[in-house]
Amino acid sequence: MGFVILHLATITIRGISIEYFPLTNKYESFNAFAVATFIILLIYARTESHIYRMTLFAIGYGFFVAAAIFPKGLSYAPPLMLTIWYILHVPLSFFCYALWVSAMAAAVARYFASGEKRLYDQIIDSGFQYGLIVFSISMIFGGLWGYVAWGSYFLWDAKVVWSVIIWFFYATCLHLDYWQEAKRFKPPMAILGFIILLMTYVGTSFLIGSSHSFR
Repeated sequence: MGFVILHLATITIRGISIEYFPLTNKYESFNAFAVATFIILLIYARTESHIYRMTLFAIGYGFFVAAAIFPKGLSYAPPLMLTIWYILHVPLSFFCYALWVSAMAAAVARYFASGEKRLYDQIIDSGFQYGLIVFSISMIFGGLWGYVAWGSYFLWDAKVVWSVIIWFFYATCLHLDYWQEAKRFKPPMAILGFIILLMTYVGTSFLIGSSHSFR
């Protein structure tokens, strides 16, 4: 809890310094991913599975450490970020990412569990459901931001295309409940979803390139 509060305080100070929302570069972006993951960890802090908590912590801490690779200097927001739609779009994206990371962590823990696995199934389902809802809202705000910034609700941009791919992927995961025999595929789908998430968030910035990439 103290670590998250300290981290949020640091982010707040950076925001005050640049007089805008502190999500303008890769350092701040990776830190935001880490904070969102730690917040989900706090929500499920009483979960009995050590593997679930440690997996979630490892992912969050991994992004926190990775953030240190990038320059820590303050970056002032370019004109295309100066809109309320950006402020609404980006934080929601990180929160839904964290929910999907939680689903992945529960899937990993489920494979090591020897007893009742219903709790893990519930966490996976919650990650799928709430993650898709939050991401859908985020995409709406993202479309409005795209119209303000680039004059179009949709661009043939790597980040946008992969965002559509991941939306359909998790929508499919959500509908596995309609087929009894397909429910057993939800844990591996949660793990596969994390790989797609990394491609959507990290891969489009470093491997492909995107107009959404942070500096």
